[in-house]
Amino acid sequence: MLNLLPTQSKRGIKFIHETLFGIIMHFNPTEEQAMYRETIARFLDDRYSVAHRQQFLEQRRGYDPENWSALADLGVLSLPIPDGLGGLGGTAAEIAIIQEELGYRLAVEPFSENIVIPAVALQEFDDEGRARTLAAEMQAGTKTVGVALSEGARRFDAAAIACRAKIDGGNITLWGTKHVVSYPEADFLLVSALLANEDAENGLILLLVPAGTEGISTRTYRLIDGTLAADFEFENTRLTSAAMVASGAGAVRAIEGMHDRGARAAVAESLGILRRMFELTTEYTNSRVQFGRPLTGNQVVRHRLAEMLMHYELARSVVAGLCIFPAGTHHAAKLVSAAKVTVAKAFDFIGKQSIQLHGGIGLTDEYELSHHYKRGLALQEMYGNKREHALRLAKLSTS
Repeated sequence: MLNLLPTQSKRGIKFIHETLFGIIMHFNPTEEQAMYRETIARFLDDRYSVAHRQQFLEQRRGYDPENWSALADLGVLSLPIPDGLGGLGGTAAEIAIIQEELGYRLAVEPFSENIVIPAVALQEFDDEGRARTLAAEMQAGTKTVGVALSEGARRFDAAAIACRAKIDGGNITLWGTKHVVSYPEADFLLVSALLANEDAENGLILLLVPAGTEGISTRTYRLIDGTLAADFEFENTRLTSAAMVASGAGAVRAIEGMHDRGARAAVAESLGILRRMFELTTEYTNSRVQFGRPLTGNQVVRHRLAEMLMHYELARSVVAGLCIFPAGTHHAAKLVSAAKVTVAKAFDFIGKQSIQLHGGIGLTDEYELSHHYKRGLALQEMYGNKREHALRLAKLSTS
C-alpha cells in the first residue's frame, strides 16, 4: 500500500528507518517504571478475563465503575495529571507503560480517552483554578472528560473544523457535529470549534461542555472491538461563558497536543496487543500437534514466528523512541507519525499471521485472540490511520 504513495511519502518512510536505527533497540526501564508495570499488571490480572471484559463492556459507561475507583486509589489516574495541578506529572514513558499493559490485558477502562488525552488541555485552561478543580475530580475518579475533536476528513487541519460557535455577551451558541467520540458517557466533553466569521488562526476555541446540556443529540454505537462511541450533534446548543476554556494560541496548543497524545496512546496500547498476539500464537503453534509433531516443527511456521517477532521488536523500539523526544517539537511530530505507520504495519502482519496460524478458532468470540485483533483494528484508525500519518510524515519531512 505504501508503495503506491507519492514520492514525498516515500521520503517520509525513509525517515522512519533512519530514525529507528538510531534508537536503542531495548528500552531499559527505571526501577520506578518497573514498579508501575508490576503494579498495573497485578491489578489487571486479578480482575480480567475475556468473560469479564464482555461484562464490563455491557455496563452503561462501557466499563466497570469499581475498577475505575480502584485505579484512582492506586494513583494510576493521577499519573498523567501535571504536578502543577496536583497530579503526579508522570513521564511519557511511564504513561506508555500503563497503556501497554492495558492493551496486553484488553482492559476497557478509558485511561487514555478520559484521562491521558484531556489532561493535555488542562495546562491550557485560561482559568487555572478551574483546571485545578477539574484535575482533582479526574484523578479521584469522580468526573470523566471525553474528547470531541474528530469531524472526519482532514483531521490534522484546524482550518477544516466545521463546528462553529458564536459569543453573545455571556452566552455561547454552538452548532455542528463531532464523530466517533470514544466513551461518550463522560461527565464533560472537550469540543473544538471555530468562532463564526473568524479564520482558524484567530478563531479557534476549546469548550468544556457538560453532559446533558440541552440542544445536544447523540447517536451511540459500538465499534468493532465492542467499546462505546457516539456522534454528537450540537443544534444551537446554548452554553454559558464558563464553557470557554481556551482560545487562540492556547486552544491550538491544546488541540494539537490532544491529537499528539491520542496517537501516542494508540501505539502504546497497540504494543501491548502485539505482544499478547505473538505470545498466544507461539503458545498455540508449540502445543498444536499435526502429523505427530507440533506446528513449530515446520520450518515455514518458525520463519513466520521469527518475522512476527521482528515486527514486534521494531514496533517496540519506535514506541520507546517516542518517550525520548519531548512533545511539541517538529522532530517529535515526525516520530509520532513514524510510530503510527510502523505499528500499523506490525499489526497488519502479526494480526493476519496470528489468525492464519490459529485457523478458524482464532476468529471465534470465545478465544482471546479475536478480541485483541478487533481492538487493534479500532486503534489503528484512532487519531490518524496508516495512510494519513504516512502523508503527514511526508509533509513534515519536506518542510
